[in-house]
Amino acid sequence: MNIDITEQRVPHCWVVHLDALEVNFNSQEAASSFVGQLKARIEAPHVWPVTVRSAASCRTVPAREQEVRFDLVE
Repeated sequence: MNIDITEQRVPHCWVVHLDALEVNFNSQEAASSFVGQLKARIEAPHVWPVTVRSAASCRTVPAREQEVRFDLVE
């Protein structure tokens, strides 16, 4: 994700660009604070969720055998 801060003159505000999304702020400090918090959350370690299944729900389903027929018409 590309994150960038630019100044917009009319109306005067600071714009944080998050790829195609733009978020306006009244001050550079507020924009910088937002970017800092966002980057910290993106870079924070994330734990993948684990699904716990019972043995009964983990049975395998046998593959179906399909009969293939070719009828030739003369």
